[in-house]
Amino acid sequence: MKKLQLFFKNHPFIFAFFVLIMSRIAGLVTVSLIQMVRPDWTIASELGWLLMVIYAGTVVSLVYWADVADEIGLRKPTSKKEWLYYIPFLSIPLFILSINGVSSWGFTQNMLLLMAAIGVAVNEEVLFRGLLLRGFMKWGPWVAIFVPSLLFALVHSTNVFVGGDPTFAVFQTIWTLAAGVLLSAIRLRANSLYPVILLHILIDGVEYFSTGEFGVHSEAFPIITLALFSALNAILAIYAVILFYKKQYHKNQAVAENTNVI
Repeated sequence: MKKLQLFFKNHPFIFAFFVLIMSRIAGLVTVSLIQMVRPDWTIASELGWLLMVIYAGTVVSLVYWADVADEIGLRKPTSKKEWLYYIPFLSIPLFILSINGVSSWGFTQNMLLLMAAIGVAVNEEVLFRGLLLRGFMKWGPWVAIFVPSLLFALVHSTNVFVGGDPTFAVFQTIWTLAAGVLLSAIRLRANSLYPVILLHILIDGVEYFSTGEFGVHSEAFPIITLALFSALNAILAIYAVILFYKKQYHKNQAVAENTNVI
């Protein structure tokens, strides 16, 4: 067992693929067992939230089992002051609120929407800004920021093949690329996954409570709304990259000064 754990620690991409496959197997097996008892329950309605929670629980469990939780960022941010820099990112959920508002869908549905938001955020952040980012850090922080973000966008682009509105899917690919860059830059600056997980939960939670659904959106949205949301994410991605660059620059300067002193 120890050898397997060490193998996964030394091969982050293989471990990321292993975690992805095992979490999907755990989720789909659980859903299949439930559907044997309740064949009328579907992933699109009653079981989607549960699938997301099982994905997240399996991913986190495997990360702790392999003893890479600290390495991928499941630790507190380096400074409490860091949270002040993240205030502008609240404009993303505020934008969603300004367009759709938030509704109450009844206690049960509200809880399912909340659980889905938590499950999706934990699952995606641990996979993309945790495991994959750690693997790509081998080629430097800029590769680690942009390559997983591109993969993040490509994954979301597939929503068009499972019933998503095509126009929405195109713009979603654009803003998830920007959001991926944004979240990756925050992850590296804060040296922690917690800020990006919380931000992701907040964004998805507001989205889910504004529409009453989670996952794939089949309804069309005005193109101007989608374009403005994409632009907002792009601007905030630039802001996040600048924040990371400034911290990286000061860190390199400090290292250079210490080297000169020695």
